[in-house]
Amino acid sequence: MNIRLWLTCWTLWFLPQLINAQVADNRLCVGTSNQIYSTLLKETRTVWVHLPAHSDPKQRYPVLYVLDGENHFGATVGMTQQMAGVWPEMIVVGITNTVRERDLTPARSTTDTHQPVVYSGQEDFLQFIGQELIPYIDSRFPTTSYRLLSGHSLGGLTVINALLYNTQLFNAYIALEPSLWWDNQQFLQAVEKKLATKTFTNTSLFMAVANPTLATGLDTVRALRDTTAKTMLYRSVTQFIKGLRRYPNNGLRWNSQFFPDERHGTIQLVGQYKALTTLFDYYPFRTSQFENHPELDMDSVLVAHYKTVSARLGYTVLPSEELVNNLGYTSMGLGQPQKAYAFFKRNVETYPKSANAYDSLGDYFVWQGEKIKAIAAFRHALSLQETADTRRKLDELLKK
Repeated sequence: MNIRLWLTCWTLWFLPQLINAQVADNRLCVGTSNQIYSTLLKETRTVWVHLPAHSDPKQRYPVLYVLDGENHFGATVGMTQQMAGVWPEMIVVGITNTVRERDLTPARSTTDTHQPVVYSGQEDFLQFIGQELIPYIDSRFPTTSYRLLSGHSLGGLTVINALLYNTQLFNAYIALEPSLWWDNQQFLQAVEKKLATKTFTNTSLFMAVANPTLATGLDTVRALRDTTAKTMLYRSVTQFIKGLRRYPNNGLRWNSQFFPDERHGTIQLVGQYKALTTLFDYYPFRTSQFENHPELDMDSVLVAHYKTVSARLGYTVLPSEELVNNLGYTSMGLGQPQKAYAFFKRNVETYPKSANAYDSLGDYFVWQGEKIKAIAAFRHALSLQETADTRRKLDELLKK
């Protein structure tokens, strides 16, 4: 593959939460743009790649592949940055289009003279993703084995195709109002037959459904009874969900949600957010559970939680520095000095170059009245990074 790499940047006023690096002309860069020549598709493809802000070079991340990248990459990156900790930090790969209708549609079983010949290249496109794009991303970025695929409309159709016929490519699939009307519902009938015999292992699906009333004027009951083309999308998606319900023991973890305030063209943003929140509902560690149950052993609960998370994601996940730090302060608030010290000590051992970890350890020693140890911790923190708050704490101790 021939590859060219350059920065993809947005001006300062756009998506301020996406800051990875600021360059001299006041632009904010949120990722890289990569050109890959595909021998399968016989063309050059462009993908946009975002790494988590302040990514740890020793850490690896799950990868979220987003179809129609030129439309949905920025919003998706913003979500993953904002929700880090509630969701795992992720690498986001936006796959931009060359000939969208060709790549995102499967072969037709019927002949339609009104459809251009560029349609029906989805199988080749999925081969490109599996055989060329994923190996490229895995070889150049700090990825884990956990991958997600997200698509809207025809992109959602591609997601369903991948789920049923290329299941091994991804662990989780996000289909946002997928165009299951394709080929006069012939594709839908084929995938329903596939569902009857398909079994899944550690595979998840989320589907988002828009309100047909906003586009057609028909409520959901009338839309299901309607036989015209204007309701075919809603009827097709609903029929597929009914098919999912018929096979509850096939191993697929799936959820769907109806969005009454969204139409087909607006569902991607809120649907993507809800999908990731649902798929990773097991991920966040809630310190609030200890407020009403101080008898719980925080460390044991923490270890058990991340053992479950690691099993779901298929790789070892460790608690973040911020979380362990919060648990230390929570233990202080509950009057549990031994537990507090254990958390703060864990952080300075795990993150020895973190000024904040040593600053928090200093706070613990102040709380315990151990002035000499507190001064040493604050000085160590300042040797790693000068901050006004840590300097103030140190000066106040030295004056006493």
